[in-house]
Amino acid sequence: MEVASIFGFLGVLANAIWPLIKKRKWLLFGQVVACALMFTHFLLLGALTGATVMFVAGLQASLAIPLEDNSKFKNIYLFSFLFTPLVCFYTWHGYASVFSSLALAIFCLGNLQTDMKKLRTILLFCIFAWVGHNIIVSSIPGLLSNFIAGITSIFALYREFKPNKLLQSGSSNRHFFCKKRKNKRQFNSPLSSRYL
Repeated sequence: MEVASIFGFLGVLANAIWPLIKKRKWLLFGQVVACALMFTHFLLLGALTGATVMFVAGLQASLAIPLEDNSKFKNIYLFSFLFTPLVCFYTWHGYASVFSSLALAIFCLGNLQTDMKKLRTILLFCIFAWVGHNIIVSSIPGLLSNFIAGITSIFALYREFKPNKLLQSGSSNRHFFCKKRKNKRQFNSPLSSRYL
């Protein structure tokens, strides 16, 4: 197996795993790892457009990590939006570049969110943009990666909106015991003993 193929396979694997990460900071770190692997894959293949897009995406993901703890970092991150039209202009290859640039813009907008539900929802649209790109360039491995990442992303998004049954169960148990304790206090109070 060629070295480029190994990095490509590892990139597909990383793209399937990072959507499942629950913590925003580690999810973004997973994106950086996936972008680094795919950047190396495209670079070894001599695909400079793909390599450039992956480099910018990885850079934007790394810049998005501090946003949760430091809102002042937002201006620096927003500055990275300027890379999207530049990448589109300098790597122009027709409609494929339109979809890859759209994916990059959605990716950047998604990672700007600190709310995990919004982040996951927007990043899901990013995958659809990559599907359009990979159909145009006839990339079967790319479409496979999109399919796997789409499945894991939908599952992770469903998990975000799904009520936590364990938490609800714990809450109802606490309510039951509090009510029981309250009734017991009322029964043992001097006021209630007067009517016994």
